[in-house]
Amino acid sequence: MEFRKDINGLRAIAVIAVVLFHYGVRYFDGGYVGVDVFFVISGFLLTSIAHRRIQAGQFSAVQFLLNRLRRIYPALLMMVIACYVWATLFYLPDDLSRLVRNGTAALLFRSNYAFLGDVGGYFAPDARTNIFLHTWSLAVESQFYLVFAVTCSLFWPRSGARRKTLGWMAFCVIAGASLIWCIARTPEHQASTFYLLWGRAWEFMAGSVTALVSARPTRTGSNILSGAGAALLLFAIVGLHGNDPYPGWRAIFPVAGTALLIYAGEGAVSRLLSCWPLQLIGTASYSIYLWHWPFLLAFRERFGADPSAGQVIGLIAVSVVAGWASYVAVERPGRQRLRNVSIAAVFALSIASGFAFTAILNKTDGLQERLPSYLRAASEAMKSDAPRAHECMRDVDGTKHSPGDFCNLGGMPATTQPVMMLWGDSFANMFQPIVDRVAAQTQTPGVVATLGGCPPFKGKAFPGSGAEVFPGCERYANFAFDYFMRTPSIKLVVVAGDWQRYEPNYEGGVLKDIATVLASRGGRMVLVKAVPNPRGDVPRVWARAQVAAGHEVSQMTVPRAGQADIEDRGNQIARFPLQVGDVTTVDPFDALCNANECLTVKNGVSLFKDTDHLTQNGVEEVAPLLSEAIREQVAAIASPSKVSTSN
Repeated sequence: MEFRKDINGLRAIAVIAVVLFHYGVRYFDGGYVGVDVFFVISGFLLTSIAHRRIQAGQFSAVQFLLNRLRRIYPALLMMVIACYVWATLFYLPDDLSRLVRNGTAALLFRSNYAFLGDVGGYFAPDARTNIFLHTWSLAVESQFYLVFAVTCSLFWPRSGARRKTLGWMAFCVIAGASLIWCIARTPEHQASTFYLLWGRAWEFMAGSVTALVSARPTRTGSNILSGAGAALLLFAIVGLHGNDPYPGWRAIFPVAGTALLIYAGEGAVSRLLSCWPLQLIGTASYSIYLWHWPFLLAFRERFGADPSAGQVIGLIAVSVVAGWASYVAVERPGRQRLRNVSIAAVFALSIASGFAFTAILNKTDGLQERLPSYLRAASEAMKSDAPRAHECMRDVDGTKHSPGDFCNLGGMPATTQPVMMLWGDSFANMFQPIVDRVAAQTQTPGVVATLGGCPPFKGKAFPGSGAEVFPGCERYANFAFDYFMRTPSIKLVVVAGDWQRYEPNYEGGVLKDIATVLASRGGRMVLVKAVPNPRGDVPRVWARAQVAAGHEVSQMTVPRAGQADIEDRGNQIARFPLQVGDVTTVDPFDALCNANECLTVKNGVSLFKDTDHLTQNGVEEVAPLLSEAIREQVAAIASPSKVSTSN
């Protein structure tokens, strides 16, 4: 079809909007709608090409798909390979394995599904760390190519008035259903409507309608329509925000604006879109889109911070240059020179290589040897678990991996009546080695009752209780509580939890009830209060800091002033059982913090394995306080006449 400079200019507008949005440039809060512009343009161009060939009896679905593959795959493959090389140099093993899986998904054009389960979706803070995040749009577009290649002959058959009518009816029903589903589902299920073809199909189909409308506007009409389209698109780019539920009805603005601009075809706006700077950017827009995001991510990973205003300008310039180099050296030659067999072979070989690389990483623990020793320490921290974690802590559905209802403490026989109970969520489980050690030293039999994300609980789940998050929590927590109630030999409960996650009045009340029962038995409680929050994924933050420094960073801290909410939540919960007495509290802040700061890395060792859980090295920092508290309470139980104390 005839090359249209105005459409090429629209491509430039789309990629400029996306790049400036990703780089955080002011007034481009809605720049993500540039992807919608690409979708409408694709629908228009594909329909224009396919419809003409269908009517001429020359359309081949296979050839259509191979042409699309030839157009987009070589540049995508080069970008993925470059990211693999970068990640191999700097990424921790788990992150490298995840990146290779995501890269393979991108090459298979299914990265939108790979990212669908990410909490918060495209606009979540964690999405800023995914170097292949931008490939979701290529996946959606390629999925549309596939569906379009199979169905377009049904929508626009060569002959038969009835068949053509039925085809258009089917087209309208599908487009309308996609739009309705997108609008209705976005408020509650934003990620699926954002990432999946069914929530975006209507955008491509808007371009299809634009391509097939035969009536053309007058010159005056073109100016009016193009002006309206430009206004709608400009409003979307500067007026929308990532906090707005999107796409939904808001996507109508950029889609309608783009469709109007394409349909208008000429006029003042068209002449503006045809200017040479926009033509220059539009020509390489696809490759610029591919490279701008990896450059930004690489900068953040290397320097551990967002770029300054001057650095943003430099990175954008580098992205444009790299995009043009990719266009000249890879994209254009690939489109012109690769034959059908060649592009099919490249596709198959690259996918096979991606799976093979993933298998190698799984076999070699992420090729740890490639990293300097100080980065390996960060990698090892991510795997730090209590020695019996898999055996003793139940899965989120309540499943246990060892015989019997509970693991035993202190190496005592399973038939021994328990005296001690370690109770709580994954935070309680990470202290299990300390409790186990003291139980063995004091010859105190006990059991472990831990399930991730599941605090001591009774009754029915409700928001904030903790029991509503994981499917097995309500059932298991009530089972554990009933066991405690019907086992009067249990006279010492050691309880810990991620207290910031739970409703303090309710959870404090549950702990008070447990303390009351223990008091009636002449028993005691040891309550581990809140653990400091490192305000980030410590091993990854530590690794980035060391990569930026080029050497080991042996100590890292976070300000204690930023921990007030965490300490307060722990104190709120602790005050309830402390009302009963015979309760000793252990405060991890006393072990991990001074008056001004809290340690996250000490002597070249990470004290946290992720965003909140301690490593076993971190647990050992708390061990003296916790061990002493347990020994005192064991002694108090053994000597009932001893005066009880609480703190």
